[in-house]
Amino acid sequence: MISHLRPYVNVVVLWISGWLKYALERVWRMPFSVPHTWVTSPGNSGEGLYDRLSKEWLTNEVYRTYHHGSGTMVTVQTSTHAFYVNLGRLTDCSEYFRALSQSSMRETTESLIVLDHIPSSVFHSLLEFCFRNDFSVPPEELGEHIQVGSYLLAEAFVSQCLLALSGVLTPDTCLSYLALARDISCTELETTVFSYLSRHLLELSHLTRCLPAEDRAELTRLRWQGDLRLCCVRKENLTSWNDLETEAARHLFTLDGSEVTGDWRPLTELPFMSDKWCFTTVVLLNYLYLIGGYRQRAKRGWEFKMASFRRHFSAVSCDGCIYAVGGWYLDSLVTPDSSTALYTAVERYHPRDNTWTFVSSLPLTDLQFTMSLSHDLPLATSLGSRLYVLGNIQRTGEKLLLQYDTRQDVWSELLPTLTKANADLPSLYFLGATDRLFVIGGNNSENVVTSFCVESGKWGQVKGAEKVALAGQGTVLGDQVYMPGIEHNAAVRLDLHSLSLTVLPPLPICIRYEALLHLSF
Repeated sequence: MISHLRPYVNVVVLWISGWLKYALERVWRMPFSVPHTWVTSPGNSGEGLYDRLSKEWLTNEVYRTYHHGSGTMVTVQTSTHAFYVNLGRLTDCSEYFRALSQSSMRETTESLIVLDHIPSSVFHSLLEFCFRNDFSVPPEELGEHIQVGSYLLAEAFVSQCLLALSGVLTPDTCLSYLALARDISCTELETTVFSYLSRHLLELSHLTRCLPAEDRAELTRLRWQGDLRLCCVRKENLTSWNDLETEAARHLFTLDGSEVTGDWRPLTELPFMSDKWCFTTVVLLNYLYLIGGYRQRAKRGWEFKMASFRRHFSAVSCDGCIYAVGGWYLDSLVTPDSSTALYTAVERYHPRDNTWTFVSSLPLTDLQFTMSLSHDLPLATSLGSRLYVLGNIQRTGEKLLLQYDTRQDVWSELLPTLTKANADLPSLYFLGATDRLFVIGGNNSENVVTSFCVESGKWGQVKGAEKVALAGQGTVLGDQVYMPGIEHNAAVRLDLHSLSLTVLPPLPICIRYEALLHLSF
């Protein structure tokens, strides 16, 4: 008995849901101000089999008749026009009509289905798509078509509407479509709008900042959808156009395939035309930032066009912002000497406001940093809502970690220090974070790896590793650290647990001063 009644229940639920939605249609329908251009499916001329400009279906019943082989034909009465349609084909395109056809209700037994709350023009578009694979819907009508398609459970038609919509969404219309998605409970439409907003998350921050916190969190999550790819970019180039490698170095590269047999390929060119540049890289919300300067022609000779007055500084993403720490004044590309002073000022960049702000400076009293052209100074990283900086105590040579609380704007020292007796670390290569802080350095005989647990305030075991010269900016993923290796002339991967070293496929450029990073695309 229950199985016999199930088809009736399904259709009754569909009808009640539909009538409630469309009875309220005049109240909640949103205006859509999309430019009036026609959207057609790939391979379509835009007019279809029938001359859509003449709108012959409005006056000629022949153009409102849709056969599909043999089978039951039914009349579907919409707002102003009736359509004579093959029910079998209609059920293939719409779960609404499938449930109705299996119900033995009066509408199917009398071959008359009344949907006079559905606009005839929209139903005509649905039939053209279902029977003739012809999709031609003006962008400004996509919202209404998605409404009807969702109500009739026409999945393929809705998907085609959403595909068209994804190409015409604008900052002026996206929030209206988001409101529509929630009014009609269409998760597919919401996903389409979210995808658009996530692709332009910072560019449309004036729109996304008004969304609920859970929506903003979802947009951030969507930014990292896709494959996580290892990328490489040259941070500093001192060669001229006469060097054949200069042109090749003006690219962001990505590793295709495995880390054993894959190949590096150029992904995009740097956003400027110059043979000499110097910048620091940082990834925030899957955006790659290049912060620095490059040489350009001036009226007399050359000058540096600068987005930053620092050279070889560290840039760290933390708590939705970017922090610039250390470095020295970028007025030229000469080698630093004893007179070169480290910047103590710390600046915070807020991407949604596109503003820089000074925060508490580095507390340099007895702490020093060795000037180098091989690494950013000082080495810095983030864990949670705090920044960490590694330096030397001048009097004793001990290694000291500084902690910056981004929410309290306060620097503090993390004790105990790492003494010379514990680790022979005259050279520092890398400071990164997983669930703890990791330090990689070296001496004349070996590389040294150790860790610091912030929660317990204790240094981990000091381990020796294969001697290899590391330079540039590295990245950590899980328990693997990626760094440019000078003597291998390639990127290398260091396992933080086994300390095994793997040389990755060779880059198409020589290793000089590169940054390795991960982007999702």
